[in-house]
Amino acid sequence: MVESSQTSTSTLRSIERDVEKTPTPTTASTSYPPPTGSELPDDGPAIPPTSPRPDLGRRSTNPLTTILSHLSHRPQRDPSVLPIRKRDFGFLPIPKYRRHDPNRAVEEEFDFTWKINAIFATAATVAVMNLYYIQPMLVAIADDFGVDHDRVSSVPTLAQAGYGVGILLISPLGDLVRRRQLVILLMTMTCLFSIGLALAKSVAMLEGISFVVGMLTVTPQICIPWTADLAPSARRARAMSITLSGLIFGLVMGRLFAGIISNFASWRDVYWLAVALQGCMTVILWLALPDTPDKDIGLSYPGVLLSMAKMMTMYPTLVQVCVIAYFTSSVFAGFWTTLTFLLSDSPYHYNSLDVGLFGLLGLIGVFLAPQWGRLVDRVHPYFGQLVGLHIDLVAMVVALIGAHLNISAVCIAIILYDVGQQLIQVSNGYRVAGLDPKARARLNGCNLLALFAGQTSGTAIMTKIYNTYGWRPTGGTAVAFIGAGILALSARGPHEPGWLGWSGGGELLKKRRIEDKSANAVTEKMRVVKGDVEVVAGRGGVGT
Repeated sequence: MVESSQTSTSTLRSIERDVEKTPTPTTASTSYPPPTGSELPDDGPAIPPTSPRPDLGRRSTNPLTTILSHLSHRPQRDPSVLPIRKRDFGFLPIPKYRRHDPNRAVEEEFDFTWKINAIFATAATVAVMNLYYIQPMLVAIADDFGVDHDRVSSVPTLAQAGYGVGILLISPLGDLVRRRQLVILLMTMTCLFSIGLALAKSVAMLEGISFVVGMLTVTPQICIPWTADLAPSARRARAMSITLSGLIFGLVMGRLFAGIISNFASWRDVYWLAVALQGCMTVILWLALPDTPDKDIGLSYPGVLLSMAKMMTMYPTLVQVCVIAYFTSSVFAGFWTTLTFLLSDSPYHYNSLDVGLFGLLGLIGVFLAPQWGRLVDRVHPYFGQLVGLHIDLVAMVVALIGAHLNISAVCIAIILYDVGQQLIQVSNGYRVAGLDPKARARLNGCNLLALFAGQTSGTAIMTKIYNTYGWRPTGGTAVAFIGAGILALSARGPHEPGWLGWSGGGELLKKRRIEDKSANAVTEKMRVVKGDVEVVAGRGGVGT
C-alpha cells in the first residue's frame, strides 16, 4: 500500500516536471514555435529553454490542476430545489412579482388581498356580460338583417347552450391546469371572437360565434373556486361573495349597456365595447394574477370529467346543494322571462327598455352580497340557505298575489328574490368549497350544471304555463318550486354526515370550532372509510 502511494506521488511529480519544462509563449509573441533563449531580443537577458520563465506562475497553468479545479468547483443543482416558471405558454413573460417559487408555500407567497378579490370580481363582470348583451338587441338585429323575431331568438339560446357546454367541459380544468394561463387564454379568446360578432354578416354567423363565445365565457367559474383556494377559511364566504357579486353585476350591466347603446347607436357598437373591455381586462389579468401551481391531482382530462359524476355519489352535501340550486334557479329564470310578458301586457303596457330598467333593482342584491358573506363566515351556512329560501318564498307569494295588479308588488318581488338568491348562492358555494380543496373547480361545476339545468327547464316550464293559463298558475308554480327547495334542505340537517337525517343536532347560529384556519380547510362533515372503519371527517379533523 505504501509502495503504491509512493509510486503515485512520484508519477505526479514527474508530470509536474514535464509541465514545467514545456515552454509557454509570451503575450507579446505571436510566432510559432516559441523563441528559445538564443532567439530572444537583445534588451533582456537570455533565459535557458530548460529553465522556467520568471512569470511562468502567472502566464501558465497546470493542466492537471485546471481539471481538478473545474471538477471541484462545478455547481451542483440540488434536486429538491425546483426552478421558477418565468413564462406563460412558453413565450409570454410573467411579471416577477407574480411568479411562484415552488420551494415556498402559496399562502406565504401570495397574500389574499381585497385587490385580487376585486380583480376576480371585475373579471367575472366583464366575462359574463357576453351572455346578456344579446337579449335587449334582438329586435334591432332582426331589423338589420331583415328577418323575423323568431329567427333571431335562437341566438341567445345558443349562447346559453354554449355556456352550459363550457361549464361541463372547460370549468373542471381549474383542478387540472394552472389557472393563470387558463383565465388569460379564455379572456383573450372571447375578446377575439367578439370581433367576429361585431362583424357578423348573417344571423347564422351570429349564432355560431355566440355559441363559441358562450362556451368560453366560464372565467367566473374559474375565479370563484380560485377565490376559495386563496382566501383563509375564516374569510372564505365573504371573499367568494365578492367574486359572485361581480358575476351578478355583469348580468345586470350587460343588459343595461346593450339596451342603451343599441337604442342610440348600432347593435354592433355593443360588441366593439365588449372587445375593448375584454382587451383591457386581459392586460390587467396578465399583470395581476398570481401564477399559483396546478393541484397535481393525478388525473387525465377524461378522468376529471368522470370524477364529477362520481362526486354526486360521494358527497350528500353536494347533492343537497344541487337540488336547491335547481329549484331556485328555475324560478329565477322563469320569473324574469314571464315578467317580460306580464309587464308588456295589460295593465302596464311597458316597452322593452322600460322592462330592462327593472333589472337595476337586482343591484340591491349585488351590494348586499358581501354582507351575506360576513354572515355566512360567522354562522353555519345552512342558516344562510334556510333564510334565503324563505325570503324567496315570500317574494313569490307577493308576486303571486299582486304582480298582475300593482307595479309595487313587482318591485318588491324582484328585490326580495334577488336578495334571497344571493344569500342562497353564497351559502351553497361555501358548503361546496368546504368538501375537498383539490376538487373545488369540479364541485363548483356540478353545482353550476344543476343551476344551468334549472334555468333552462324553468324558463320552458313557466313560459308554457303562462302562455296557456296566465299569471296566477305561473306564480303558483314558482311558489311550489321554492317549497320543494325547502323540503330538500329540511331532509338533511346542518351537521348530518349521511344522506338523510338530523344527527349532530340543529345548531345554526354559532359556527363550530375549526382547527384548520388555512384556505385548504375542510368545513363540511362527511362519512369516509379508513381501512375497515367508517369515520366522520371534516371540520378541520377526523372524528368517530
